Amino acid sequence: MRSFTTLFAILASAIALFSAVLAQDVQGLDTYTDGDAVMNLVNTSPTETHVYKVEGNADNPSTAYGAGSGALPMATVLPGQEVKFQLGKGFIGAFTGNSGEGTRFEVNFRGDSPGEYKTWYNSDMQFGMSNTTMGPTSGNKQINGLDSLAGEQDCLAKANSIWGEVDVASQQLLLDTGYLEGTTGPDGVLTAVHMDKQAGPEVVEFFQNKALFNAYVSPGSVAGKPTSKAAAAANMFSWSVSTTELTITGY
Repeated sequence: MRSFTTLFAILASAIALFSAVLAQDVQGLDTYTDGDAVMNLVNTSPTETHVYKVEGNADNPSTAYGAGSGALPMATVLPGQEVKFQLGKGFIGAFTGNSGEGTRFEVNFRGDSPGEYKTWYNSDMQFGMSNTTMGPTSGNKQINGLDSLAGEQDCLAKANSIWGEVDVASQQLLLDTGYLEGTTGPDGVLTAVHMDKQAGPEVVEFFQNKALFNAYVSPGSVAGKPTSKAAAAANMFSWSVSTTELTITGY
C-alpha cells in the first residue's frame, strides 16, 4: 500500500509541475525589460486549444517582436494554459483568434510620446467572431474612465439576448443570410451566429446596433465600406489605457 501511495504522490507532483510549466509559458521575444509590451493569452477552456494569428506592422522598430514583419508564427495556447507573449517596445499589430478567422484584436503600444505608457486597441469582428475578450491585465479602466473590456465572452448569448425583440420578418431575413441560425418568433432561439468579410449591412446592423456587440462588427479600420452607424462605432471602439500589458481571454 505504501508503494502505491508513494507512486501516487510522485505522479501528483509531476502533474503539478507540468501544469506550472504550462501556466508560465513564454512566447514572443526571449527577453523582457521593464516597460516592454506584453500580451497575456489565457485559455479558460478545459478541452480546446486556442490558436491566434499574430501580425506585426511593417514599420515596427527593432525593439519590437516581428520587427518589419507581416505574418508571424501562430501563438498557441493549450487548454487551461496562460501564455506570456513578450512584444518588446513599440509593437503595433494584431492577434486574431481561431487561427485568423475569429475576433481580431488590434493593438498599438507606442503611446503618444517617448516613454509614455499609453496603449491603443480595438476589437474587430470582420474576419469572424470568437468568444474572446481583451483588456488591461490590471483591470484598469480606459483613460476616459469607461470600462475597458473589448470583445464578447459569449457571442451567441449576446445575440440571443435581443433576438426575441426583433420582428419576425426581420428575423427571417437575417436567418436567410446564413450568418444567423435558429428559429423565429418572440420565443425564437438562435443556435449559431457567424461573421466574415462578405456579411451584408443587415447582419452588421443586427450585431453592432441591435445586439450591441462590444467590437467593430463592420470592417472597421481594416477594409471595406461600413455603414454610417458602424463607422461611428469604429471610432467609439478605439480605446486607450495607461498600461503596456493587456490580456486576451478565450472561453
